[in-house]
Amino acid sequence: MGKTTKYISFKNTARNCLAVTTLGFATLLPTSSHALDLRHHSVVTDQNIKLGDIFSGLTGSSLEHKAERVLGVAPRPGDQMVLNARTLMRIAIALDLPWRPVSAADQVVLSRAATVIDDATVKDAIKQSLYEAGLDGNFDLVIPHQINEIILPHQYPRTLEVINIDYHPERGHFEAEIAAPSASNPVQKQVIFGSIEKMIRVPTLRTNFRNGTIIGIRDIDMIEIPQSRVRHNVILDPKELVGMTPRRVIFEDKPIKIEDIEAPRIVKRGENVTMVFKEGPLVLTAQGKALEFGAKGDAIRVTNLTSSRTVEAIVTGEKEVSVSVF
Repeated sequence: MGKTTKYISFKNTARNCLAVTTLGFATLLPTSSHALDLRHHSVVTDQNIKLGDIFSGLTGSSLEHKAERVLGVAPRPGDQMVLNARTLMRIAIALDLPWRPVSAADQVVLSRAATVIDDATVKDAIKQSLYEAGLDGNFDLVIPHQINEIILPHQYPRTLEVINIDYHPERGHFEAEIAAPSASNPVQKQVIFGSIEKMIRVPTLRTNFRNGTIIGIRDIDMIEIPQSRVRHNVILDPKELVGMTPRRVIFEDKPIKIEDIEAPRIVKRGENVTMVFKEGPLVLTAQGKALEFGAKGDAIRVTNLTSSRTVEAIVTGEKEVSVSVF
């Protein structure tokens, strides 16, 4: 039940107070008296609208007794009512008030005070009841129809109770009956149907990352997403991201797939590298030229600059490769 706004003319109220003929806006001129003013935004706490809810300055022997004059029924809790300039003028004339509209734009918005319990509070209460019923792990509620806000008269607390809940684990469905503000005082009741969706924690990046940028542990956040969105290639362990770089742009707060990352290329194609040959205690080095990009552990082709011989090498460090022959 969302908030609604009514535009009311109060014709019946004005007629009951005083028979008024049709008045044109040619009479919308301010009088010499400015004792009264409009309450342009007024909150009504009673079931009825009173004159004091519309006008301020109802003082003095001729006016103060009119402040409690009932004009009509107030809107429902949480709803609004708009009184336009013509309606306000009719009320003022009918009750002999020293006030006239300054312009046709004059209006009063009456809001009925209410205690509003939003859908997030309702879902939290249902989740807590499901936990108490034995459902464990991270999960979210999937409710096919939007939960209506629970709107109570303003004197009630913003509380609710789940008075009955049925959970069917084989289908993952639930049915909950709630009462607000309490089971012992159920001013409003709702029955809510829905299903359970398991949630999985996955690592994401805090900001957008481009290729060549090395991912550190402080660059990683954990978020929860529905299990149905977690494919077999989505990375679940944040340690698998540390020290890696994106193959292409990875956007923040998005699940990351295995194929989205790679080891950083610490050897670039065309640059000079140190070729290291080891056999027992013997260590020989030579200068070579990388013919391919390579990350640590990659096998690439390297040309020995002395012999012009091309051999296969394993990238071991920045601008360094290991070879079995020169």
